Amino acid sequence: MILALMATAIGAGFLLHFTRDQWTLLIIGLIATAGYMFVGFVDDWHKVFSNEGLSERSKFVGLLLMSVAAALLYFFLTDNGKQSYSPYIDLPIIGPLLCPGRHDQLTYCKNIATFGQTAYFVWLLLLIPLMSVIGTVTALSVDFSDGIDGLAGGLVFSTALALGIIVTGNFDPVHHPEGLVLEIMSLLCASSVLGFLPLNWPSSWAARRGMAKRRAKIYMGDSGALGLGGILAMIAIFSRQESSLLLIGCAFVLEGLSALMSAKVLTPFFRKRLLMLRYASTPVPVHHTEFPKPFLATPLHHHFDLIGWDRRRLVYGAWALGACFAALGVIVGKAPETWERYLVRILVLILAWLVWSSGSWTRRYFVGKHPAERTRRRRLALYYGYPYQVMGLRLYHLVELIEASEDVIETPAEELALWQRMNIYDARAMLGLYCYRAGYFPAALVQWTRIPTENRALRPEIERLRVEVENRIALEKQETQPMRLDQIMRPTPVISGNLPPADLPNPHEPIRMEETMDGLGSWTKTPSNASYDDNDDEDHHATSPLHSEAVHIPGVNGDSEASNA
Repeated sequence: MILALMATAIGAGFLLHFTRDQWTLLIIGLIATAGYMFVGFVDDWHKVFSNEGLSERSKFVGLLLMSVAAALLYFFLTDNGKQSYSPYIDLPIIGPLLCPGRHDQLTYCKNIATFGQTAYFVWLLLLIPLMSVIGTVTALSVDFSDGIDGLAGGLVFSTALALGIIVTGNFDPVHHPEGLVLEIMSLLCASSVLGFLPLNWPSSWAARRGMAKRRAKIYMGDSGALGLGGILAMIAIFSRQESSLLLIGCAFVLEGLSALMSAKVLTPFFRKRLLMLRYASTPVPVHHTEFPKPFLATPLHHHFDLIGWDRRRLVYGAWALGACFAALGVIVGKAPETWERYLVRILVLILAWLVWSSGSWTRRYFVGKHPAERTRRRRLALYYGYPYQVMGLRLYHLVELIEASEDVIETPAEELALWQRMNIYDARAMLGLYCYRAGYFPAALVQWTRIPTENRALRPEIERLRVEVENRIALEKQETQPMRLDQIMRPTPVISGNLPPADLPNPHEPIRMEETMDGLGSWTKTPSNASYDDNDDEDHHATSPLHSEAVHIPGVNGDSEASNA
């Protein structure tokens, strides 16, 4: 894809009879793109043949060096590279050094800096870190978004198309012929991704849930993602639209910022400075999944994938979000009035805040009764979100039902614990305890085994009950059909590799009927007399210990396949 883009760009240069300056700008952009792609290619090569890609530091240093090289080429080989512009010439201290005789009505410095002038060296020292940060961060953000089929491609398409629209309207082809080069680069970036998307079309397929057919035939890889991110950064810098790139590519900003905040800021800080009083006397190290971070997993799309959103709908929603950011960015670039530009920027910030805050809204779970409106004969259920309704709008989502009813709640403290937000591990522990108390031992075991080992170690009482139930099931099985314990409790095959978090053992995924049936062939099959009330047009999962009691409750629409989104 990147190679085809580069070849087409060179062909377009010959067809349109580029001047020397246009060729220079195009070659610099293509060299930078090839450099970013090379770093990604090395990473992909190591992943394929060594099962482990480049280290984070090696990848970052490689991208940084490519960005510095592009900055030096742009500065020394083009006149535009030596010309400072707004908002940098508006800075209180650096501005007068960059452009001593600046005209207030111009957004750029009219005089091009020459060697020996103070502005020459000041602008060089500013341009190198500027291009290094923008190029490296943009490339990494696009790379972060390439976690689900079609996600990065659709976002790159809307971003490149929006940049092309802004460039087309802001450059005079007579006085600024370099604008034609930027238009071609933008449109080629968008068209190359558009040709790639049918081969990387999103689907509901997941490695652990192979019911859906995977429609993607190829995937972008680090070489494609880093190359596309690099060319977007070059277009924005060459066209002096860094701030517009921040608005247009706000979806990439959210992806990259979520990964940076979680992995490099919050987790190290919490590990060194946070004392969770609940575990203050526990000798077991506290796993990072117990920390109060804003997302369950990063980059951001992994969070929603982990809580069970359908991947195809997730990608479509991300495309729509990226298109909204792109449209708002174009409005900012085209708006004639200052107040209009600031108003649209505020709208972008509000939209970005809503997306970001949705992580804290959906990362917490609670155990409640279903349906909540009844006064008796209610089942216990797992939800995520907030236990509220605002003007009929539910701020929660039903994840699964369990066989245990509200009759297993014995104390006022347990009653008060309902509808209280908690992490998924406490919720699974509570559900398993209620199944255990009701005598549904296999269902309790499945709930507790969904909790990872390092999190169960922080809950020793639950771990002791889990071992007890496991032994009890083994003895029950041994009475009718002698087998080894490892044969009775058949573990789920471990899927490893470069997979999204939701494709690995996932405590957030609803428990399926098959999981409560494994190894229970000797249990008595008793017809279920459970009465369920379904009035929310959703498919629900109900877990039970016996074959015949594991039921799937279809929604009103009659679908037989569960929908998690």
